[in-house]
Amino acid sequence: MPGTEIRLALDSIPMGGMKEGSAGEDKVLFVRDADGVRAFQAKCPHLGAPLAKGEICGGRLYCPWHKAAFAVGDGSLEEPPALDGLTRYPVRIEGGEAVATLTPEEAPRRTAEAAAESVLVVGSGAAAVACVKTLRREGFSGTVTMVGREAHPPYDRTKLSKQFLAKPTPPEKTLIEPDFAKVHGVERVTAEVVRVDPATRVVTLADGRTLTADALLVATGSRAAMPDFPGRDLDGVFTLRSLDDAVRISEAAAGGKRVVVIGAGFIGLEAAAFLTKRGLSVTVLAREEVPFAKRFGEAVGAALKQYHAGNGVKFEAGSVARIVGDGSVAAVETEDGRSLPADLVLIGAGAKPETGIVAGVTPDESGGLPVGGDLRLADGVWIAGDIAAFPEATSGLHARIEHWRLAQQHGTHVAHAILGRGGAFSGAPFFWSNQGDKRLDYGGYAPDFDRIVLQGDAAALDFIAFYVKDGRATAACSIGRNPAFTAFLHLLGEDRLPSAAEIEAGADLRALAKRA
Repeated sequence: MPGTEIRLALDSIPMGGMKEGSAGEDKVLFVRDADGVRAFQAKCPHLGAPLAKGEICGGRLYCPWHKAAFAVGDGSLEEPPALDGLTRYPVRIEGGEAVATLTPEEAPRRTAEAAAESVLVVGSGAAAVACVKTLRREGFSGTVTMVGREAHPPYDRTKLSKQFLAKPTPPEKTLIEPDFAKVHGVERVTAEVVRVDPATRVVTLADGRTLTADALLVATGSRAAMPDFPGRDLDGVFTLRSLDDAVRISEAAAGGKRVVVIGAGFIGLEAAAFLTKRGLSVTVLAREEVPFAKRFGEAVGAALKQYHAGNGVKFEAGSVARIVGDGSVAAVETEDGRSLPADLVLIGAGAKPETGIVAGVTPDESGGLPVGGDLRLADGVWIAGDIAAFPEATSGLHARIEHWRLAQQHGTHVAHAILGRGGAFSGAPFFWSNQGDKRLDYGGYAPDFDRIVLQGDAAALDFIAFYVKDGRATAACSIGRNPAFTAFLHLLGEDRLPSAAEIEAGADLRALAKRA
């Protein structure tokens, strides 16, 4: 409540640390360092995680759930998936107490001088939204147009394969901001884009209209891949990429009993876990015996499989021959003759980047559009998110990475570039996956590691695994080891990681990360 005071003993707030204080239901986060005591909102603006359970690394406060990062000095946003900074409250020291008054301090008003007077964003996903939010937060006052095929206000796609499927959920629960266009002064155009000409910055729509602007961001994302299975057009066969997909799957789940998920990737196993929570019988059919083994190693993959199996998910190894049914799906038949009964089939066969509309640019072998470290495709034109094949700084490899948070980082970087703040993108990739009630964190990029340094107990899903190439850890995967993982992610982004040998010998990553 505005005006409420929250008091906390000064000596209970560790130097260089933080502590939550409360008065009734009101809470604030006190942060203390050599510059004094500050108070911020106690929950992350992304999904409400308690920030007191996060980590302070250098000058950053990291959310414990999804690794949004905020500047300790003023609460400003430094890394998504949060798209806003922290509300700050005035603090005074009274005797031996820090006293915060719950009247928010006014955020500084910013103005930006940019060569561009108009910005056109193709797409309405993570990169697009982050770009728009950053432009407006930094004071850009020019026109912003966002064009995409979906009529929904921008939504959080990461929610679709999780709790959204566990029970009937209103679609508006996924929206980032219901009044996004109005709040941020965006002209929304709902249309299919058929051509983007980087040379002229002209975007052509399916109805023949054309749009152009001084600055153009192309962030078209990906579409769900649909293998050419016989029977894929039967009622009850779905992919999961959009909000409309999730709504249709949830509605079908209300009247079904048996689900076959084809593919044991992140979307497939998340959906399997949450549909099981809903009371459906779920079978996962995949070519590999152990999910994620190539990405995370046999020990981690086997532990995840055992965890899901213990919660009722059934696993079958094999390949699809056909999907059968009379109008509606009845079963999935495998190449070796098995029949898996199904009222609903979810195909999780990955995604394909939507690059075909961009004229004059040939995708690379990953399917992405090659760009330099600044993500620039042409003068005044940038590429971001799933479609960008870019120099990934933490591994030194050229990469195309389908991470929600990375797309947001790209969008933020492009906004800064439009405002005249150039340079190469250097953000550390990170994603999370809710494997049922377990959150898996992965940071960095290691498509071809040569060994794994495993700390903890993978079988108990309490571990951190470091993926090593040529003596250097370029990625880590973790469940239940948030402090060590957050420190790893921070050090990776600052290029301050110790060697793999030092990590294996027990290097204290948390202590290293706390150093500014």
